[in-house]
Amino acid sequence: MNRLSILIGLLLILFACKPPTPIDHIDVLATYDSVYTTADIQWHKQYYPLLDQQVFSIDLLSDGLAFDSAHHIVGTGVNLYLSDIFLPIEYTKLQNGTYRMDSTAAPYTFLPYMYFEGNSTGCYMLDIEESQIKRIIGFTNGYVEIQSTGEDIQMNFTLYLADSTCYHATYQGPAIYR
Repeated sequence: MNRLSILIGLLLILFACKPPTPIDHIDVLATYDSVYTTADIQWHKQYYPLLDQQVFSIDLLSDGLAFDSAHHIVGTGVNLYLSDIFLPIEYTKLQNGTYRMDSTAAPYTFLPYMYFEGNSTGCYMLDIEESQIKRIIGFTNGYVEIQSTGEDIQMNFTLYLADSTCYHATYQGPAIYR
Protein backbone atom coordinates (compact mmCIF):
# COMPACT_ATOMS: atom_id res chain seq x y z
CA MET A 1 0.00 0.00 0.00
CA ASN A 2 2.93 2.33 0.63
CA ARG A 3 4.10 2.14 -3.01
CA LEU A 4 0.57 2.84 -4.26
CA SER A 5 0.32 5.93 -2.03
CA ILE A 6 3.66 7.22 -3.32
CA LEU A 7 2.60 6.59 -6.94
CA ILE A 8 -0.72 8.42 -6.46
CA GLY A 9 1.11 11.30 -4.75
CA LEU A 10 3.59 11.56 -7.62
CA LEU A 11 0.78 11.54 -10.19
CA LEU A 12 -1.07 14.30 -8.32
CA ILE A 13 2.10 16.41 -8.20
CA LEU A 14 2.76 15.76 -11.89
CA PHE A 15 -0.72 16.89 -12.96
CA ALA A 16 -0.60 19.90 -10.64
CA CYS A 17 2.64 21.07 -12.30
CA LYS A 18 1.41 21.24 -15.89
CA PRO A 19 3.09 23.95 -17.97
CA PRO A 20 1.32 27.27 -18.43
CA THR A 21 -0.90 27.72 -21.43
CA PRO A 22 1.15 29.08 -24.35
CA ILE A 23 0.40 32.55 -25.69
CA ASP A 24 -2.13 32.41 -28.49
CA HIS A 25 -0.05 34.12 -31.19
CA ILE A 26 -3.05 34.52 -33.47
CA ASP A 27 -4.82 36.65 -30.86
CA VAL A 28 -1.59 38.50 -30.03
CA LEU A 29 -0.89 39.41 -33.67
CA ALA A 30 -4.54 40.31 -34.32
CA THR A 31 -4.39 42.99 -31.61
CA TYR A 32 -1.48 44.81 -33.26
CA ASP A 33 -1.98 47.58 -35.75
CA SER A 34 -0.24 46.36 -38.87
CA VAL A 35 0.17 49.85 -40.36
CA TYR A 36 3.33 51.50 -39.09
CA THR A 37 3.75 55.27 -38.84
CA THR A 38 7.53 55.73 -38.46
CA ALA A 39 10.42 54.07 -40.29
CA ASP A 40 14.07 54.38 -39.36
CA ILE A 41 16.43 52.76 -41.86
CA GLN A 42 19.98 52.25 -40.73
CA TRP A 43 22.87 51.70 -43.11
CA HIS A 44 25.62 49.74 -41.34
CA LYS A 45 27.93 49.78 -44.39
CA GLN A 46 30.06 46.64 -44.53
CA TYR A 47 29.25 45.53 -41.00
CA TYR A 48 30.65 42.03 -41.46
CA PRO A 49 34.30 42.21 -42.60
CA LEU A 50 34.21 38.78 -44.23
CA LEU A 51 31.16 39.60 -46.37
CA ASP A 52 31.33 41.73 -49.46
CA GLN A 53 27.80 43.04 -48.76
CA GLN A 54 26.13 46.22 -47.55
CA VAL A 55 24.06 45.71 -44.38
CA PHE A 56 20.92 47.59 -43.37
CA SER A 57 18.30 47.36 -40.63
CA ILE A 58 14.77 48.72 -40.37
CA ASP A 59 12.94 49.90 -37.25
CA LEU A 60 9.19 50.41 -37.75
CA LEU A 61 7.11 52.04 -35.01
CA SER A 62 3.36 51.88 -34.59
CA ASP A 63 1.25 54.84 -33.53
CA GLY A 64 2.01 55.53 -29.85
CA LEU A 65 5.76 54.95 -30.13
CA ALA A 66 8.54 57.44 -30.88
CA PHE A 67 12.30 57.80 -30.63
CA ASP A 68 13.65 60.05 -27.87
CA SER A 69 16.76 62.25 -28.27
CA ALA A 70 19.02 59.26 -27.43
CA HIS A 71 17.20 57.20 -30.09
CA HIS A 72 15.52 54.94 -27.52
CA ILE A 73 11.96 53.83 -28.21
CA VAL A 74 9.43 55.41 -25.85
CA GLY A 75 5.66 55.07 -25.44
CA THR A 76 3.24 52.20 -25.90
CA GLY A 77 2.86 50.25 -29.12
CA VAL A 78 4.69 47.85 -31.40
CA ASN A 79 8.18 47.95 -32.91
CA LEU A 80 8.81 45.71 -35.95
CA TYR A 81 12.56 45.24 -36.39
CA LEU A 82 14.54 43.67 -39.23
CA SER A 83 18.27 43.42 -38.70
CA ASP A 84 20.91 42.36 -41.15
CA ILE A 85 19.31 43.11 -44.49
CA PHE A 86 21.89 42.28 -47.13
CA LEU A 87 22.49 44.02 -50.46
CA PRO A 88 25.32 43.99 -53.00
CA ILE A 89 28.29 46.21 -52.18
CA GLU A 90 27.41 48.96 -54.69
CA TYR A 91 24.18 50.03 -52.91
CA THR A 92 24.02 52.62 -50.14
CA LYS A 93 20.21 52.63 -49.88
CA LEU A 94 17.56 49.93 -49.92
CA GLN A 95 16.65 48.91 -53.44
CA ASN A 96 13.28 48.12 -54.98
CA GLY A 97 12.48 44.43 -54.90
CA THR A 98 11.51 41.46 -52.79
CA TYR A 99 13.70 40.56 -49.82
CA ARG A 100 13.38 37.04 -48.39
CA MET A 101 14.07 35.84 -44.87
CA ASP A 102 17.12 33.59 -45.04
CA SER A 103 20.23 32.93 -42.96
CA THR A 104 22.66 32.76 -45.93
CA ALA A 105 23.48 36.51 -46.05
CA ALA A 106 22.87 36.45 -49.81
CA PRO A 107 21.82 39.72 -51.48
CA TYR A 108 18.17 40.66 -50.96
CA THR A 109 17.81 38.57 -47.80
CA PHE A 110 17.33 39.35 -44.11
CA LEU A 111 17.83 37.19 -41.05
CA PRO A 112 15.11 35.21 -39.24
CA TYR A 113 14.64 35.75 -35.50
CA MET A 114 17.35 34.28 -33.31
CA TYR A 115 18.71 34.74 -29.84
CA PHE A 116 22.45 35.23 -30.27
CA GLU A 117 25.02 35.90 -27.53
CA GLY A 118 22.37 37.18 -25.13
CA ASN A 119 20.56 39.41 -27.62
CA SER A 120 17.57 39.15 -29.91
CA THR A 121 18.43 39.67 -33.55
CA GLY A 122 16.91 39.02 -36.96
CA CYS A 123 13.24 39.76 -37.61
CA TYR A 124 11.05 40.26 -34.57
CA MET A 125 8.35 42.40 -33.03
CA LEU A 126 8.57 44.11 -29.65
CA ASP A 127 5.34 44.65 -27.73
CA ILE A 128 6.16 47.82 -25.74
CA GLU A 129 4.11 49.16 -22.86
CA GLU A 130 5.06 52.43 -21.17
CA SER A 131 8.56 52.27 -22.74
CA GLN A 132 9.17 48.74 -21.38
CA ILE A 133 9.38 45.58 -23.49
CA LYS A 134 6.43 43.38 -22.58
CA ARG A 135 7.04 40.58 -25.09
CA ILE A 136 9.21 39.61 -28.06
CA ILE A 137 7.60 37.81 -30.99
CA GLY A 138 10.11 36.24 -33.39
CA PHE A 139 9.45 35.55 -37.05
CA THR A 140 11.01 32.52 -38.75
CA ASN A 141 10.00 32.96 -42.39
CA GLY A 142 8.65 35.57 -44.75
CA TYR A 143 9.44 38.38 -47.12
CA VAL A 144 9.14 42.13 -47.61
CA GLU A 145 8.44 43.95 -50.86
CA ILE A 146 10.06 47.38 -51.07
CA GLN A 147 9.21 50.11 -53.55
CA SER A 148 11.04 53.42 -53.22
CA THR A 149 10.15 56.56 -55.16
CA GLY A 150 12.19 59.65 -54.39
CA GLU A 151 12.02 60.43 -50.67
CA ASP A 152 9.18 57.98 -49.96
CA ILE A 153 9.23 54.23 -49.48
CA GLN A 154 6.49 51.60 -49.41
CA MET A 155 7.10 48.32 -47.57
CA ASN A 156 4.69 45.37 -47.51
CA PHE A 157 5.58 42.60 -45.05
CA THR A 158 4.40 39.00 -45.01
CA LEU A 159 5.97 37.30 -41.99
CA TYR A 160 5.43 33.91 -40.34
CA LEU A 161 5.83 32.55 -36.84
CA ALA A 162 7.26 29.07 -36.24
CA ASP A 163 3.70 27.68 -36.06
CA SER A 164 2.96 29.14 -39.57
CA THR A 165 0.80 31.98 -38.24
CA CYS A 166 0.98 34.79 -40.80
CA TYR A 167 1.36 38.50 -40.02
CA HIS A 168 0.92 41.24 -42.62
CA ALA A 169 2.20 44.76 -42.10
CA THR A 170 2.77 47.89 -44.18
CA TYR A 171 4.60 51.18 -44.08
CA GLN A 172 4.33 54.02 -46.54
CA GLY A 173 6.05 57.33 -45.99
CA PRO A 174 9.43 59.03 -45.75
CA ALA A 175 12.53 56.86 -46.05
CA ILE A 176 14.67 58.24 -43.22
CA TYR A 177 18.24 56.91 -43.38
CA ARG A 178 20.87 57.32 -40.71
